[in-house]
Amino acid sequence: MMYSHSFSAQIEKYDFGKMCYTVVYVPEETTTKLDFSKSKRLRVEGVIGQEPFAGALMPVRGRWYIMVGRRMLTKLGVQLGDSVQIHFDVVSPDTVDVPRELEYALEANAVAKAAWDALTPGKQRGLAHRVASAKRIETIENRIDEILLELTAN
Repeated sequence: MMYSHSFSAQIEKYDFGKMCYTVVYVPEETTTKLDFSKSKRLRVEGVIGQEPFAGALMPVRGRWYIMVGRRMLTKLGVQLGDSVQIHFDVVSPDTVDVPRELEYALEANAVAKAAWDALTPGKQRGLAHRVASAKRIETIENRIDEILLELTAN
């Protein structure tokens, strides 16, 4: 697949108070080609190495970064200081990747689906991430049950 933007950069550590993230800073020659007029955070989708990712360009002190989680680092076989190739496109801010299991559960429950549709894309992404970050099928099922209960509680 062809992407609109590509760059190579090192995996770095970004300390944010007591939290620490692994990130890739987007080079200025890439960010100057992007339209930040509507938002300082742009939703992006693409590949890091050969692994698909979806996320956001996050601003910090005049620079932008992409978070690279532990699971992605493991898939890529890289660590802090290693260089990675990133290819991406800017996507709609309303884009939400819903895990298949959650999508099926929402389709089977009209009340939960209506409540889901009323959520902002950001809240949907947060709930979708909760399911997608689970490793065991039991955890996925438990998190989906919790989400359905929350959506239908009102």
